[in-house]
Amino acid sequence: MTSRLATTAAAFAFLAAALPTLAEAQGAPRPVVLVRAGNLFDSEAGRMVGARDILIRGERIAEVGEGLAAPEGATVIDLRRCSVIPGLIDAHTHLLLEQRSGEGLSDVAARDQAVQGDVYRALTAAGRAREYLDAGFTTVRDLGNSGRFLDLMLERAVNDGRVAGPRIYGSGPGLAPAGGQMEPMPGDPHDLVNGEYRIVTGVEDARAAVREAIARGADVIKMYPEATPQRTRLSVEEIAAIVSEAKRHNIPVAAHATSDASIREAVEAGVTSIEHAYEISDETLRLMARKGVWLVPTDPSLEMALEFTRSWPQQPPREEVDRHLQGGRDRLMRAHRAGVRIALGSDLYFPYAPGRGAGSRGTMDGYVEAGLTPTQALQSATWEAGRMLGDDGLGVVRPRAFADLVAVDGDPTQGLGPLRTPRTVMKGGRVVAGSPDGCGG
Repeated sequence: MTSRLATTAAAFAFLAAALPTLAEAQGAPRPVVLVRAGNLFDSEAGRMVGARDILIRGERIAEVGEGLAAPEGATVIDLRRCSVIPGLIDAHTHLLLEQRSGEGLSDVAARDQAVQGDVYRALTAAGRAREYLDAGFTTVRDLGNSGRFLDLMLERAVNDGRVAGPRIYGSGPGLAPAGGQMEPMPGDPHDLVNGEYRIVTGVEDARAAVREAIARGADVIKMYPEATPQRTRLSVEEIAAIVSEAKRHNIPVAAHATSDASIREAVEAGVTSIEHAYEISDETLRLMARKGVWLVPTDPSLEMALEFTRSWPQQPPREEVDRHLQGGRDRLMRAHRAGVRIALGSDLYFPYAPGRGAGSRGTMDGYVEAGLTPTQALQSATWEAGRMLGDDGLGVVRPRAFADLVAVDGDPTQGLGPLRTPRTVMKGGRVVAGSPDGCGG
C-alpha cells in the first residue's frame, strides 16, 4: 500500500509540473492587447520616439511598431493622447518596515515581532504595495528589515494574484555583522536581532547564509559591510565570500555601505550595487565606474524632507532643510560626472502622508533637484534599475519585455510633473491602476 501511495503521489506531482507545459504545447489562448501610444519613451536611448503601437500577448510584449493591425479578438487600448513609459522601478524599498519619529530600530522590531506580529505586518505591507502600483511603480526591490522572509511571502502572494502589488525582487533578512543595524543592546532576551537579520559569523557561514537565502527564494542578496549605528563590520574575507557565492548562483548583491572604507571593500569584492554611500571619495567613485557598480542614492526631494519635518516639535526653516540636502545632491552629481551608473531607490520607511509610491516619485524629483535631467531621472527608474536587477524584461518597452506600461499627460522628459497623476498603469499586460481610457478619458 505504501508503495502504491508513493507512486500515486509521484504521478500527481509529475502531472502538476507538466500541466503548464502541456497547456503551452496545446496552444492555450493568451490574452492579446494592442496599445496605441501617442508618444513612447525609449528608456535605453533616453528619448521620446513618437507614436508607437505595442502588441501584448499574455504578460509580455510581442511587437512594437507603427501602424500595427489589431489581431482578431484583441483588446485595443487607445493611449494616443498620452505619453507612455515603461513601468517604473524603485530599487530600494522596505515594504514591511515603518519607523516612527523617535523610535530606534530595536523599538520597531519589538513592535513588529511581539506586539503586532507577522500577520498584521504582512497585511499592512500589502496596503503599501498597492500604493506603489497607483503611482506607476510596477516593480520594486525589497531589501530586508522584513522579518523572517516575509518579503518573499508577500512576493509569492503578488505573483499568485492574491495581492495587488508591484513585481517584488526580495532579499530576505540582510546578511550583517553582530548586532545588525539595531542600537547596541546589553541584552536581547527576545532575539530581536535574529528576527530581522542573518548574522554572519565567519567565511563559511557567509557562504551558507547566501545559500539559505537563495533556497528560500531570494532574488537578491542584501549585505551590510557595516551596520551603523553598530560599530561592527563584516571582514573583507566575509564580504568576498558572500559576493563569490552569490555570483555562483547568478544572484546580484546589494551592499548597504555608508563610509568610504566599507564602500571600497564592497566594490573591490564585486558587488552589484552600493546603497546610500553617504561618505564617498572621488577615487572610490571612479573605482565604481570602472567596475560597473551601480549607486542607489536614497536622498529625498525638498518637498519630501519638508513633509518629514512637519511632525517635529519645531519645524526647521525651509532654507535650513534645503542646505541639509545639498550634501546628497553633490554626492549624486559627483557620481554622475565620474560615470557611475545611477538606479532609483527611495529607502522610504518613515510615515509619509502621500504614500510609498509618491515617495518613490519624489525621490526622482530629488535627483532632478541635484542636477540630473528629467530624462536621466526617468532612466534611473527604468533602464538602469532593470539592468541592475539583472532582468532584461524590466524597464524597457520592446519584444519579450514585461508588458509594464504607464501612461501620462504631456512629455515627462521635459519635466517629471506628469508622473504625479498617471492615467493608466499596466502590469503584465493588465490595467492595474487608473483608467484604460488613458489621457483625457
